Amino acid sequence: MDLEEECALQSVREDAFMSFLSWQFAIFFLLFLIGYYLPIFQNVQYIILLIGSYIFYALGNPIAVPILFGTTVLTYLGGFVLNRHKQQRWFVLFFVLNLAILFIFKYTDFAIESINAVGTAANGSWQELPLKNLILPAGLSFYVFQSTTYLNDIYRRGMAPEKNFFRYAAFVSFFPTLLSGPIQRSRDLLPQLRHPICFDSDRAIKGMLLFIWGIFEKVCVANMLVQIVNAGYDTLIVPDQMQIAYYFVAAISFSLYIYADFSSYSDMARGLSKILGLEVGRNFENPYASTTLAEFWRRWHVSLNDWFVENIYIPLGGSRKGAFRKQLNVFIVFLISGLWHGASWNFVLWGVINGILVIIGNLLRPAKTNLYRHLHVDENVESIVFLRRVLVCWFITLTWVFFRNDIETSLLVLQKLVFLNPAQLLVSDLWTIAGSETQTVLSILFAVFFCFLQYKRRDESSLYKKFQNQPFFFQCLALAGVLFVCVQTATSSAGTVNTNFLYFNF
Repeated sequence: MDLEEECALQSVREDAFMSFLSWQFAIFFLLFLIGYYLPIFQNVQYIILLIGSYIFYALGNPIAVPILFGTTVLTYLGGFVLNRHKQQRWFVLFFVLNLAILFIFKYTDFAIESINAVGTAANGSWQELPLKNLILPAGLSFYVFQSTTYLNDIYRRGMAPEKNFFRYAAFVSFFPTLLSGPIQRSRDLLPQLRHPICFDSDRAIKGMLLFIWGIFEKVCVANMLVQIVNAGYDTLIVPDQMQIAYYFVAAISFSLYIYADFSSYSDMARGLSKILGLEVGRNFENPYASTTLAEFWRRWHVSLNDWFVENIYIPLGGSRKGAFRKQLNVFIVFLISGLWHGASWNFVLWGVINGILVIIGNLLRPAKTNLYRHLHVDENVESIVFLRRVLVCWFITLTWVFFRNDIETSLLVLQKLVFLNPAQLLVSDLWTIAGSETQTVLSILFAVFFCFLQYKRRDESSLYKKFQNQPFFFQCLALAGVLFVCVQTATSSAGTVNTNFLYFNF
């Protein structure tokens, strides 16, 4: 079963949420927007937001609504307890209780399967424990982590608890970020919900541009690349001498696919938030332009990284308890991050490998600095920076193999990629890996354009001003062109893939 079929099957089994790319969502958001900005509701916009968010979530899976509500009530009450009793035991209690909700629904069957595997290996007559087959509500990992930021902000930062339950519930269930983030800290989003918001045309245009760019990322980049990923890894019918070339292209494509797919949702979520007059932070800061693996993970999924730093790394001691303890804390964070991404051992191994690589990079940093100094080489010169970026991209691409495949398949793929001979990439059939030569060329062009504009977006405000300075006719022409390309791609044979986002499954 390939990646998109697996995601689609999980979506059918558990949730049927309105995709940001669907006409149903367009109608929902338009109706919601009208009510949100009606003058009579200006002082209670958070209630309109709460109602809209729960409608959005209930339409996807009404059975999961009580879980969302339960998380909200638990952390809301926990905030008052922590405000009155600023004791670690109370913080740990509510923190663990909230995470227990995530563990029960996401990891119960994984734990049972692991126990059964160990029991069977140790005793052939082991009677396997039955699976519970609990639903995994979409967005659970995200809104559980988002609600824990509220506990953390009250306990560690002295933030006053939110007295209005409906406003707090709107924060936890904020529908643009509900299913796949970015994870919002309460100290950033809650204050924005305390004041009436008037419609701002300039901010709405910025939001619309972000949303349209997100559509392009999903439809023209992610959906095209996933065809190559699935074709590249499905090499059972491909002669052995061609497998390495297919695996190489599939690994590179997946590295860009997961970036484009996740970035597209984050950008669309930010765009919707801007239209609502709310600011949501960026989730990606050009991670593939990083020169170290540690830098890559600071730039990748920024909101999740911030959560782990504040709630795991710093409480464990951060870098305050010596060099060994610092690296141990880094390893623990990556181990938990791997488990957070999926209830499967390949995700755990993915986290462990990245943790080890980051630690090795940290330990070798002084030696690398000394080497550059002895060789009289400036490590920040363009050629060295380019080389370091290429190495980071390659190591990250290799680790993504475990993210996409089971452990056995991943080890097979890595064995072939590590001992790669460039001559083995000279396979003419690669030009049809996306279905046809035309589709393959389009996939490459879209991916290159995506990487180029993402790099330019490191200064979003400057890029927006350049767009704003263009004549109105050319602005409309550019947007119409992008939307036309998206529609053409979505209606082509290569574009008919699942419109749900990969991170819905986490």
